[in-house]
Amino acid sequence: MTRPTDDADGTGEQDDRTSADSDTSPRGGERSALTDSISGGSRRDFLKATAGASAVAAGIGFGVSGSASAGIPTPWLERDGNLIRDPSGNEVILRGVNIPDLKRLNSDNYYSYSVDEYITWATNGNSPPGTEEENGWYSRVIRLPVQPVDIGGHDPGAAPPAPGFDQGQLDSYLENHLRPAVEKCAEQGVYAIVDYHRHRGEHDETLHYTSDEIDEEIRMFWETIAPEFAEDSHVLYELYNEPTAPYADETDPTSDSEAAQETWTTWKETAQPWVDLIREHAPRNLVLIGSPRWSQWTAQAPNDEFEGDNLAYTGHVYGQENMRPLSASFGEPGEEVPVFMTEWGYKNGRAPYLSGTTDEQGQQFQELFENYPLHPVPWIFDFRWTPQFFNRESRDDFELLRNNDTHGGLVKDLLYENRNSDLPSGDGGGSTTTEPPTTTTTEPPTTTTTEPPTTTTTEPPTTTTEPLTTTTEPPTTTTTEPQTPDGTALLVNDYDGDPAWSGENDLGNWNGAGSFANDDGEVVDGELVLEYDGGGWFVEQVNRDVSNYDQLVFSVRGASGGEGSDFVLDVGGARAQFSSVAGSAITTSTADVAVDMAAAGIDRSSPGELRFDFWGGENGTSTLYLDEVRFE
Repeated sequence: MTRPTDDADGTGEQDDRTSADSDTSPRGGERSALTDSISGGSRRDFLKATAGASAVAAGIGFGVSGSASAGIPTPWLERDGNLIRDPSGNEVILRGVNIPDLKRLNSDNYYSYSVDEYITWATNGNSPPGTEEENGWYSRVIRLPVQPVDIGGHDPGAAPPAPGFDQGQLDSYLENHLRPAVEKCAEQGVYAIVDYHRHRGEHDETLHYTSDEIDEEIRMFWETIAPEFAEDSHVLYELYNEPTAPYADETDPTSDSEAAQETWTTWKETAQPWVDLIREHAPRNLVLIGSPRWSQWTAQAPNDEFEGDNLAYTGHVYGQENMRPLSASFGEPGEEVPVFMTEWGYKNGRAPYLSGTTDEQGQQFQELFENYPLHPVPWIFDFRWTPQFFNRESRDDFELLRNNDTHGGLVKDLLYENRNSDLPSGDGGGSTTTEPPTTTTTEPPTTTTTEPPTTTTTEPPTTTTEPLTTTTEPPTTTTTEPQTPDGTALLVNDYDGDPAWSGENDLGNWNGAGSFANDDGEVVDGELVLEYDGGGWFVEQVNRDVSNYDQLVFSVRGASGGEGSDFVLDVGGARAQFSSVAGSAITTSTADVAVDMAAAGIDRSSPGELRFDFWGGENGTSTLYLDEVRFE
């Protein structure tokens, strides 16, 4: 959410901790060996040359329910005012789903299924195993989030530095994950949105969309990706998932205020060269343009459009009350410009920005899509990233969440009911090229890396992961002057319910967690309970100078004792196994466990956020009970 739950989030955007980005395909070394045997020619030439064999291989290995019906034609699409049309002039509305980051799916052994299988399940009347219903899934577009955190192999749960990857890592991701996914969409007869899925970083100026660092990263991305799919009629480009900051705080994006207009102007002046860059390499692909504050500034697009042909705009929204009515934020803009809702959803009981019910928020979304020509692409076709469509009890036992607390069932029904509506015409699905599309093997990935999986499902989506309250932005976190202790500690959080977990701590900064056995943790009797099984992340943002304090103190206990070896503490530029920097061990009784910040190498002048990374520890299974976090 990701978003953002990421989760942020609760949405779940994250990253893959398998070895940096080797040139190993989901199937192992076979593809690399084949590639090495080809001298001369482009990657595209090689893929076309091997397309026939791949297509044959695609017929085996899937645990798919239902029969695979044909996909839809996927001709080039063009903008006509606020509408999208095919070459015959038919109005086209693309309805589909998001899937998790491609490398995460292919490389994280916890998933056990590959990108190919996810795309198959989401299309042409198929379903994940265990969810067999009379009517399957009919996505007509698949959004493919390509995360810098995954491309570069960074730790999950936070925005990576920029640039978050180098050219070699991007090339590897393209070869092993993105190109095969795009070809799989062509095989299934559905459109693909290639999404540069950068988000978060609102409190780090080097991660603002106006920074030189982001400019370098996004140019590298689109200079590589845009020409790669310039001849694929079924591919759309999403410029920038969620640019986030800078934006005018406490400003209604739908207003005609000077602040709202200035935010849009800053974004447009910054991003126009990126749009031009894509167009230089890819003249025909539709380009979808986000906006500041987690792509929520959509209403300003009709007032001052970007320059160029075949441009559309995106909107992201979950349960945020300040984005209601949805008609004003997204529907009315969609009457003037094309709007793709590339993230939306809800999950009751989560952070306020994400929480909602089918009876209320679900009904609002249904009315939005019934009354306006928007393109609905909800977050997320998964069982881990939030707000998810499924639970999974075992590898082959998915459960569709069809209830009042989340939107999985609503989305499936929306896609089924519109499976024959607003479709392009033509002779068949796939790309306009005559060569059959290549696909990656359908067997589950066979990576045997010993590194722990890095699925931080709870971070969104892009959107979903960023905590949005009534202001839609976490509290500002500029570093303050050092505070002089007056004999009392500086309290970070005592988990007493004021403020409630999660979203804000006692410093007024954001906090959150995800990928635990109990989702993003829960507060029980004044303790934050984190149940883990080899993974999970926990964050308390500090974002102030604590130079006048010596110790970081955790009042904590564990279900078994000795839990300090199961996670890594990451704060103020220092990263180490908790047990190696703590002055005492975690026991089964609540006690203060202190970290000497100077000895641990923590930069007290700029601690940033304190984080527990349970993928970086010894892959233990237990429960941690946090009573209090403070500086002394």
